[in-house]
Amino acid sequence: MARFVVSRICEAVVALLIGSILCFAFIRMLPGTPAAAMYGDQLQKMSKADQARIAENLGLNDPLYTQYAKWFTNVVQGEWGRSYSTGEEVKVMIAKAIEPTLALMLAAAALTLVLSFLLGIITGLWRYSSFDYAVTVSSFVFMSLPSFWFALILMLFFSVYLGVLPTAGMGQGGAGDWLRHLIMPALVLSLSHIGYYIRLLRNNITVTQEKEFVWALRARGISERTILWKHLVPNASLPYLAFAGMSLSLLFAGSVVVETLFSWPGLGRLSLKSALAHDYPVLLATILLSMGFVIIGSLLIDLICAWIDPRMRRHLVKEESR
Repeated sequence: MARFVVSRICEAVVALLIGSILCFAFIRMLPGTPAAAMYGDQLQKMSKADQARIAENLGLNDPLYTQYAKWFTNVVQGEWGRSYSTGEEVKVMIAKAIEPTLALMLAAAALTLVLSFLLGIITGLWRYSSFDYAVTVSSFVFMSLPSFWFALILMLFFSVYLGVLPTAGMGQGGAGDWLRHLIMPALVLSLSHIGYYIRLLRNNITVTQEKEFVWALRARGISERTILWKHLVPNASLPYLAFAGMSLSLLFAGSVVVETLFSWPGLGRLSLKSALAHDYPVLLATILLSMGFVIIGSLLIDLICAWIDPRMRRHLVKEESR
């Protein structure tokens, strides 16, 4: 098991390194210049010599590999640079934005996993029932709705018609006010992806029920509750958990739209603003951090699957004994 963990951590480091190289190269290919983020409309009034001097001072005239080497060396040393737009330290901006994003993603992930787990099991056990059909239709509807359109519908209903939920910001009135601001963004992120989880677990429950080991357990007189929670659900939930680990990136991608619509001051909104402003240091930091979330999430899911499935544990033990 220890060798597996070390191997996965090494793979995560390599993946982060390759991802950072690709992101650095692609960001440099964006049209426009960082000078526009620093000086705005004043840039048009500057001479070509002044614009060239700005690019030189920022190190943008160096070869791409030299720029990456300088940036990577500084990041390893804990220096993320300063924002081209505001002059603020990038790590300070990230520290301010990471807490709202983590709160939003954890709330959406918890809502998604709890609801999809319960609904997936129920619809898998009661397949082709009226409840199964209702959940299936609802899942397809939520999967088909664009996030921005769904967010506008919720704003119209809960904020305009009912007037019970705020539409923007995080609130300033304590935990209760913060929770009221969190409900709609979390609902949009969760319900936009929940259909995939429900259908996956429902189908796995349906298929696993027909396997020989389940019939053998029933023939031995094992209670249905024991079969369900000790054998059926653990076997059917492995692909479900693996998909959950891989789809964390979808939550972050959706958070860019959701945070912008609801004025939620998180990493998604910060990355969009930095991309529009060609603020390279901030954009690189947000992308690198999001890749880290996805890779760490995948590692944790792999460890959970190995803990649930004894076959994986035995395989890992055999690998270490060689």
